[in-house]
Amino acid sequence: MPRPASPRRALLAALASLAVLSACTGNADEGVASQPTPAVAATAATSTAEARLVAAVAALEDTSPAGVAAREAAFTGPALESAHAWAKTLPAKTAQQQADAELSTTGAKVLGISRIGDEPRQILVQTTLEKTKAAVLALLVAEAPAAEFKVAAITPMLAEARVDELDPTSIGSGAIGDGAGLAAAPADVLQAFADSVAFPDPKQTTLLVEDPLTAQLRQSARAQDKAVSASGSFTQSHEPKGVIGGLRLKSGDGAIVFGTVVRTDSIALRRASQLTPSKDFTRLTGIKRITSEASLTSNQIIALVIPTSGAARIVAAADQLVAGTGR
Repeated sequence: MPRPASPRRALLAALASLAVLSACTGNADEGVASQPTPAVAATAATSTAEARLVAAVAALEDTSPAGVAAREAAFTGPALESAHAWAKTLPAKTAQQQADAELSTTGAKVLGISRIGDEPRQILVQTTLEKTKAAVLALLVAEAPAAEFKVAAITPMLAEARVDELDPTSIGSGAIGDGAGLAAAPADVLQAFADSVAFPDPKQTTLLVEDPLTAQLRQSARAQDKAVSASGSFTQSHEPKGVIGGLRLKSGDGAIVFGTVVRTDSIALRRASQLTPSKDFTRLTGIKRITSEASLTSNQIIALVIPTSGAARIVAAADQLVAGTGR
């Protein structure tokens, strides 16, 4: 008959069992990479996106004094300046122009969310224009940890453009950072775009593929130059103002980047003449006739995909006249 175990033997046996168990299991976390965490949960990101887009659309349509505060609460950065200009020129637009530009406030799809630890927090959203159902990319940004998300960009997508897949919203997407690993630095791509659409001396670039926006800007510049050639001259310059935001694509295979390029259209009349500016220009400046010279300033907010190799491509863009001078 076995002897009853003494307290000392029982303790030694228990310690031995623990040692065996520890040796068998080891550290359960060893060799397992931790998953990244999105800055905002996917469900919260969707509801946030819908709420911010509703607020943005309402603010754009509010031409009362209260609309200024509403836009400041809904937009940020160059998008805020563009929103103020849009609201100021809204009374000069036809019902069709307003309908064509109206943004849908339902059915927004979250394409990507930044990760915890990356600042500012960002949500990339795809929505549509209400009338045509054409795709629109919107970037929401929260500048501080406790700050509300605001619209930093609303850019209709170009014809046949596409945005490559981002990492799942359950793990979030990486930040652009300094652009390491991309085929070209975002700032260099923005500069290449600006140089390629200057008028009358555009520069060729290998950093960007040809796209409808570039073709449209060049065609428009030639048309404006032709319209004033009998009495004056026309020039157009583009100045990059920096990166607004963006996220890495799936597995870091490139990035979608939003940036601002300010366009300046300049007209100089050589002889006595009169030009009638657009209604938008008059609403912004109060100028109804141009007899000598004029300068028009527009915000161009563009979204482009920069791969890890090869040329970048512009996928979406918005253009808004924001200021002007003339005499």
